[in-house]
Amino acid sequence: MIIGGVVLAIVIAFVIAIVAGGSKDSGSSDTTKAPSSDGSVSAGENQPVEVVGEALEALPESGGDSTIGLTAPTLNGYAFDGSNLSVTPGDGNPYMLVFLAHWCAHCNREIPRLIEWQATGAIPADLQIIGVSTGVANDRPNYPPSQWVVEKGWPWPVMADSEAMDAARAYGISGYPFFAIVGADGKVKVRGSGELEIDQLNQIVDFALSS
Repeated sequence: MIIGGVVLAIVIAFVIAIVAGGSKDSGSSDTTKAPSSDGSVSAGENQPVEVVGEALEALPESGGDSTIGLTAPTLNGYAFDGSNLSVTPGDGNPYMLVFLAHWCAHCNREIPRLIEWQATGAIPADLQIIGVSTGVANDRPNYPPSQWVVEKGWPWPVMADSEAMDAARAYGISGYPFFAIVGADGKVKVRGSGELEIDQLNQIVDFALSS
């Protein structure tokens, strides 16, 4: 019972933790281009994102998360190089989405921790981890994000969000980094914002995928 209480406490802290983050450059206009007639797009720091399904409400600063158990929206988007990249909840695979901003100090500290987590071999083999680069601002540190993720050694696929942050808004982000874990059944299991240590990642993922 003590272990269960510790896990529950960590999950609750994870869900309600909010790390304030900025948004896109307020002085810029939305330059995300729609796909061409054949569905292709060119390389870019922002890419169009199609959201299929109901967007999730923003994660509240306190209290429970009303989206737990709801069907997560599908994201049909692109990587920085213009190749197709989708998140399709309910396809039989669990997903862990990690929303990152290139200028966010917390994100810059969390990425090495996630890479170290991978090196431990503790990540479930079927868990699909996808980064989402959002909140892009060309006047802030570590721009462009396409180069930033390479320099940081990010090992998983990265979806480039639209300048309007369609992907981020669809998952109700409240700060950076923002995590959303979706079960193989397509339902939201956990959402939260902030830096996490490896032991916390292990306990939260285990809890999420067993629920």
